[in-house]
Order: sequence, then structure tokens, then C-alpha cells
Amino acid sequence: MMKQLLVFLTVIFIATHTQALVLNDVEVPETVTTLDKQTTLYLKGAAIRRAYGIVKSYVGQLYVSDTSLNEEALANSEGNEPRRMVFHVTSNRVSYRRFISSINDGLPLNISDAEIAEITPRMDQAKAFLNIDIGEGTIIYIEWEPQTGMNHFVVNGQLKGSVPGIDLNNAILKLWIGKNPVGRDFKQEILGLNS
Repeated sequence: MMKQLLVFLTVIFIATHTQALVLNDVEVPETVTTLDKQTTLYLKGAAIRRAYGIVKSYVGQLYVSDTSLNEEALANSEGNEPRRMVFHVTSNRVSYRRFISSINDGLPLNISDAEIAEITPRMDQAKAFLNIDIGEGTIIYIEWEPQTGMNHFVVNGQLKGSVPGIDLNNAILKLWIGKNPVGRDFKQEILGLNS
């Protein structure tokens, strides 16, 4: 009897600890492997981005090598650790134009004019990589690779291009966790501070 109880409890424990997080019908893995297959990144947090407070546009996911890093360390990273920002689009109302517009609108609220001037040529390159038919089910991610100093832009599993600079990566991340993020709840959830 005791052996059966132990087996039952073990099965329950394993089942409850292997369930993936699901947000807006998107399964969010606890870990991902970097593009170079060298490093495991861990989920810091995930959140649903709501446009106009109602339209569920995408599920954002932030993967880092060290989940103990706080907001300040992440937003002003020196680029020593890999990380990945995932945008899993969940609405056909999201388009390339709207996606880029949200970036253009958010950057001046989170970084200085001098920082914008510094990253603009590289941001324009990145925007060109993302000039695709974006719609429900599109998965975009931006991965920072410290060994090469590059931001890799990947759409639906295909590398579209790479652009240098941790400053660019920090600027994009500040859209989520900066002083004026896309949403206060979104920021807390992407930082893993809300369940």
C-alpha cells in the first residue's frame, strides 16, 4: 500500500512540475537553446501584450542565462550574457506596419534622443529584416549573442539577419521593461514578478 502511494505521489509531482505555462493558447517553454546550440536560456517571464487594452496582440517571452538579474541589470546590460526576446503573435490585427509603429512610438519614451540617433541606422536594418507578412502564429525573436556582439533576428525559425550592438538590444528590451513600457502589468510579468 505504501509503495503504491509513493508511486502515485511521484506521478502527481512530476505531472505538476512538467506542465508548461500557457498564455493565450501559446505554450511557453521553461527553457530554450541559443541559436549556436551552446547555451540554455531560462524563462524570466512571459506576458500577453494587449493593444488598446483589449486586443491580445502577442505573447512576449524573455529568456536569460541568469534569472536572478533584476530590471536595472537587464535594461542596462553590458552584453556579457545571452538573452532572447520572443514575440509570438496571436492576432491577425498585428501587421508589419503596426509592429514597427509600436517600436517607433515606444523608443522615445524609454531612451534619450542621443541613444536613438546612435541606434537608428542599425534599427533600420533590423526593421528591414522584419518586413514580412506578420499575422497570427508568427514567431519573431531577437537573440543577443555576446561572443559575436550581434543581435540575431529570427522569424518562424529562420534567421533573417544580424545587427551589432548591445545598446540596440537594451533599447528594444526597454520597450518591455523601461520607464514607459508597453504596459505596467506586462513589465511585471515579463520580469517574472507577477504570477
